[in-house]
Amino acid sequence: MHKHRDASQRLTVEFFQIEADSYQKITQIVVNQFQLEPVGELVVGPDELFQEFRLQRKVIGLEWDFWSGYIVVAKTKSAEKLVRKIATYIELHRF
Repeated sequence: MHKHRDASQRLTVEFFQIEADSYQKITQIVVNQFQLEPVGELVVGPDELFQEFRLQRKVIGLEWDFWSGYIVVAKTKSAEKLVRKIATYIELHRF
């Protein structure tokens, strides 16, 4: 697990060891566990997958790309605590 701020200063947590074929499973578990609602559709590219979700006014991204693995990113400042909770949940469950 690697925490940092991206170029837009959003809190970002990366899990380098998680492969693309685990994206759907982990995302569904996280969505159910944290009662997230999708914002838009899943975007699938050649080397990336990503979708935004919300809980009240908190918006996060659940993403995967070739370079970073599985990524949880705070799309709003108010979502940073939620991102930390989700990252801890993923780390503890060793997906």
